[in-house]
Amino acid sequence: MEKLGLRFEVKQLDEAGVFEGYAAVFGNEDLGGDVIEPGAFKKTLKENPTLPILWQHDVREPIGVTLEACEDGKGLRVRGQLNLETSRGREAYALLKQGALRGLSIGYDTIKEAWHGSVRRLKEVRLWEWSLVTFPMNPKAQITAVKSVVPFQDLPLADEGRAWDADAARARIAKWAGGTEKENIDWSKYRKAFLWYNSDEPENFGSYKLPIADVIDGKLIAVPRAIFAAAAAVQGARGGVNISDSDIPAVKRHLERYYRKMDREPPWAEKHADLNMLLYAVIGAAHEIKAGRVLSAANSALVEQAIQVLQALLATSEPDKSTQDDKEPPEDGKSDNCLLDDAINELKKLLEVA
Repeated sequence: MEKLGLRFEVKQLDEAGVFEGYAAVFGNEDLGGDVIEPGAFKKTLKENPTLPILWQHDVREPIGVTLEACEDGKGLRVRGQLNLETSRGREAYALLKQGALRGLSIGYDTIKEAWHGSVRRLKEVRLWEWSLVTFPMNPKAQITAVKSVVPFQDLPLADEGRAWDADAARARIAKWAGGTEKENIDWSKYRKAFLWYNSDEPENFGSYKLPIADVIDGKLIAVPRAIFAAAAAVQGARGGVNISDSDIPAVKRHLERYYRKMDREPPWAEKHADLNMLLYAVIGAAHEIKAGRVLSAANSALVEQAIQVLQALLATSEPDKSTQDDKEPPEDGKSDNCLLDDAINELKKLLEVA
């Protein structure tokens, strides 16, 4: 079995040990004089799509499994998951996050090849495994980024009625983690209040996104309204959040665990998820007005969008005339349609105040 290694390009690494990148690139001569041609992996991937991931090519130390492998215009794109219940899997995960482990090597047999002088062109290979290794052979494939979803911290929860101000919370978190100056911050402590950070620039306040906690009585506490705001953001509310789409599922899993702690369902699991997302945004707009701030154009647009959604619901929920007489009146004396009308009127008042 032959081996061909390169410095691989990690696209993302999540808390479950799932990562993706390029295990091989086409048309690039490595230090061993080999060039892989497009199509070299197609047959072997059909025959063996779930290749094992090994540690340093040691068959006694499998550390994960391939979730997806395919050819694209650049090379062999792989998506794998490390087994974090093994010591080597945890070690590989830690080294990938740190950036200390950057090499990947494939184990294969050559099926078809062609020589051009001293260069061997690989036209078809049979893959057996791919490994994370310390020293790769291909100097041209570089890591561009390793993005990280912060591992679930299982923080205690504040009361659901507690107000949320993200900017004020960030300032308190920084002070709690060491101060307002970057050189004094314990960044491993600081990141516990967030869902996501850019591990390429871990000592930069701007690298941390989706805060969900505040410092209360000297302790880091998750704030339900912050969790609601983060859930709305990953669904696109208030312009969304600028993180990789591939990280969104892990962020949602993280949020779901806090929703379970609150005996709630996350908005994406509910029947009217879009309306629920708008509701959180409207609540935020109401707090903005209550705090004496001018309602932003973005939030005004969200309120107007909520009105449109409610009006659409009202239009599709007209009572059935044939069965209307048989229905018992609601205990509070109001039908669903009346409640929708009330909600629309309240939202319109919100815009008038703004």
